[in-house]
Amino acid sequence: MSKIKRYTSDEIESMESKSNKKKFDETTEKDILEQSLSDPDMPILTDKELREMKLAKSEKEKKNEKQKN
Repeated sequence: MSKIKRYTSDEIESMESKSNKKKFDETTEKDILEQSLSDPDMPILTDKELREMKLAKSEKEKKNEKQKN
């Protein structure tokens, strides 16, 4: 079982980033699309499917709706 390590915001800000900023900055929309298309677990949704999506309600919103009824 692993322990959870907690950090303060100051500690986080002082940490050295392990991100490859150059690679991130150079990644194009075309690269992202190609990566998405090659990933069998990533469904490519149509504009129509995206428009039909609805935001999930938070537990707080669900609770408030139940109290109104």
